[in-house]
Amino acid sequence: MSMTPDPAKLQLVLEGETDIVVRRDFTHPPARVWRALTEPDLIRQWMASRDTMTRCEVDLRPGGSFHYEWPEFFFSGPILAVDAPHRMVHVEHFNGDTSSGPTITTDLVARGTGSRMTMVMRYADAEARAAAIEMGFTHGLDEVYGRLEALTITE
Repeated sequence: MSMTPDPAKLQLVLEGETDIVVRRDFTHPPARVWRALTEPDLIRQWMASRDTMTRCEVDLRPGGSFHYEWPEFFFSGPILAVDAPHRMVHVEHFNGDTSSGPTITTDLVARGTGSRMTMVMRYADAEARAAAIEMGFTHGLDEVYGRLEALTITE
């Protein structure tokens, strides 16, 4: 099942019973997209919405963790694997609920002078995935990744 807001930019696909797959092409090469995905100063620029992030921390190593916080909610979790600048695997907990949350695998592959990001959000079961979609966790992805694309990222 495809939920594609703009096929030229972001592709959002439900695969199997547990996965949400997000694909997005960027004009930036993988190393620059990787920096935007992993460096707190850059994350704050593209991930912030109408509310400013109040906390943005990343300990980018297997066994490390991340914490992204806004005034009314936060995401945090352990980082399971890192292969810079191509792959990161982490678990994402919403508001500290460690009983749920997807395992997210993000891959970056060079495409010409740019890159393609493929992010697989794997939930424990179909019900958990449906609940995440119902809560709006897939809304606005095109907008935030559009802000990442618009960043001036140096190497």
